Amino acid sequence: MGAERRHYQRVPLPFDAKYRLYGDLSTSWRTIRTMNISAGGMRFRSADLMEEGAVLDVQMVLPASPEPIVIKARVVWSQAMGSGVTENGAEFFDASLGEQEKIDRLVTFLTKQSPPAS
Repeated sequence: MGAERRHYQRVPLPFDAKYRLYGDLSTSWRTIRTMNISAGGMRFRSADLMEEGAVLDVQMVLPASPEPIVIKARVVWSQAMGSGVTENGAEFFDASLGEQEKIDRLVTFLTKQSPPAS
């Protein structure tokens, strides 16, 4: 996975989202579950081993938002864990200011839901 490059606080709460390969409108959205999420990216589980550098459309339904947002993410790493589960790390990029603000609000919301560290 390489050197630590995180610049944002990660929230270790599961959060449901969906993804598909960027621009591939012919495939349906696949459900994923985040393991953690930050304003800069996410770690998530999926059934698919992903190619490093692959670009994804990630769809998230945010609390108190009438419409889901779709943001681009680049796969940074992908590792098969066994039993058909793969863990992946992806970084968000090309987000508009509005999309970035929505992700920031999601992280803030999830941080308030997260139990205190012991």
